[in-house]
Amino acid sequence: MVKILANSACDLTPEMARQCGLTLIPDIVVFSPQEQYRNTVDIDAQEFYRRLPFCQALPTTAHPNLEQYMQAFASVGECDEILCISLTSKMSGAYSTACAARQLMMDQNFPIPITIYDTLEISFGMGILVKEACRMAREGKNVQQIVAELERIRQKVGVYFVMETLEYAKKGGRVGAIRVLAADLLGVKPILMFRDGLVRDIGIVRGYRNGLERVISLYETKAKFGGEVFVFHADRPELAQEVKERLFRIDPLARIQIGWVGSVIGVYTGAGALGIAFMEA
Repeated sequence: MVKILANSACDLTPEMARQCGLTLIPDIVVFSPQEQYRNTVDIDAQEFYRRLPFCQALPTTAHPNLEQYMQAFASVGECDEILCISLTSKMSGAYSTACAARQLMMDQNFPIPITIYDTLEISFGMGILVKEACRMAREGKNVQQIVAELERIRQKVGVYFVMETLEYAKKGGRVGAIRVLAADLLGVKPILMFRDGLVRDIGIVRGYRNGLERVISLYETKAKFGGEVFVFHADRPELAQEVKERLFRIDPLARIQIGWVGSVIGVYTGAGALGIAFMEA
């Protein structure tokens, strides 16, 4: 039996994690030295976005430290193997820290083999891979089989989104390969894609609503219909519901869930990000 662990930055809720048999390792959101919260444990997305407009300085984030990873590994209970699924190593030190924790556990003769997997994804792109890993673990696949399948499908994960503002991404230093840094001043919105570990722009439109239309059209042309889909949003639940209904009209067999962009990623999106994560054909 394989036990799956993953960073909370996959943005699956604790309830989703329980349903999958997944253990979430909380990332940390730092409002001040005195106010540090474990993501999904001490603070949820709704509370984060309620507080964000009143912050004098942009909150920061931290991935779990060595001790937290080691405690998570030691607490898995009875299993044959551990697979720890990490957010992209190109934007976080989580993967390298998890690898260091694994080595320390092995040095202490920890009896359960541990594998660390770099998804090169964040948020619900990572969430899709995590849910697939959990499904395969429930089917009795071993770690080698699960990782081989994740490697096969990773390039098929489509994550497309638009943000109301790039202000938070610029402040947080997470602009990645976004070229349109003056987008807010110009009144245009970049269409953004997450692929190969980084966010990049793949086009521009005038206005946020037109951006949403482009994202929906990308689903229509690229999606493998009938699959699992996340409509994700940063404090825009009504708009996310509207997009979900639009997608159902395009793909009636799709298994669509609405999810909040969590506080770890929300530091860099601010309120107003909205997009779709799905498997491409």
